[in-house]
Amino acid sequence: MEDKSKVAVIGSGTWATAIVKILLNNFSSVYWWVREPEIEEGIKAKGRNPLYLSSALLDKQKICISTDLKYIVSQADTVVLVVPSAYLFSTLSVLQAEDFRGKNVISAIKGLVPERMETISSYLVNVFNLTADRLGVISGPSHAEEIATERLTYLASASANGKLAEETAVYFRCNYVRVHVSNDMEGIEFSVVLKNIYALAAGIFRGIGYGDNLLALFNTNCLNEMTHFISSLFPNADRNVFTAPYLGDFLVTAYSQFSRNRSFGIMIGNGYSVRTAQLEMKMIAEGYYAARSIHEINLKHNVHIPIAETVYRILYENASPKIEILKLLEGMR
Repeated sequence: MEDKSKVAVIGSGTWATAIVKILLNNFSSVYWWVREPEIEEGIKAKGRNPLYLSSALLDKQKICISTDLKYIVSQADTVVLVVPSAYLFSTLSVLQAEDFRGKNVISAIKGLVPERMETISSYLVNVFNLTADRLGVISGPSHAEEIATERLTYLASASANGKLAEETAVYFRCNYVRVHVSNDMEGIEFSVVLKNIYALAAGIFRGIGYGDNLLALFNTNCLNEMTHFISSLFPNADRNVFTAPYLGDFLVTAYSQFSRNRSFGIMIGNGYSVRTAQLEMKMIAEGYYAARSIHEINLKHNVHIPIAETVYRILYENASPKIEILKLLEGMR
């Protein structure tokens, strides 16, 4: 592909590393901000991220990597945000609105901004004065570990600006990635948040000891609840929740061995404390932060979401997983 834009990736974890790998197929150079100096050194020396997704070999000659966020952002026309949602507010605090002026910003973040209880796009509009036509999202179903081995994966590119959604799709398409285009940015943003909560719930369910038969019922109810919440906040007659960005992303997060949220939930179901599970994980389980954010947001909307509220009580109010899940099962069909 002939470069039409300079692209920067903000983030240094597994998904950020996978996204850099994808973009290197389509750009002669990729600017990359990382927090840890050892990652910068590892990429420059060996073309591998020594801390995350080290199985992915990257063309170091095409990567301009730095721990200087202002510099990396200044070099790009398109900025892809892949920082865990819990750290986005602090990470971007060194930037001002002028740093993003004239740039397109694509969120690959699977969460909300917990300090502000809002989506990534709303945060960028309200804090950095970005307009909706400059914003987009890229979502799964996807796991970075499969991107590293170039297993065929389908992504979704969404924006209120159809041209930007199409351009983003082109940036991400390669021989092992297909990208569909959508205009349902708000629905997909909330879908990627909610599916982490429900995948965590499915993990708790599994950790307690329930089997596949009951888990199928449980996950069906999770999908129905997710659909109800999104439709209540953002009605969209064209939305089909039985497509990849919604159902597909939920399924891969709820069932995959690579799912951090599922693994986190299994530990909670096995009796780990939240703190112990976080220490064992070593990486961010977005569903933990999402549960609180959705609870706070729903105080304004009062949508009936008993599964998400149950996860909140288990994680933040020390409720018993076994007792809470049993209560949920009584109302499921």
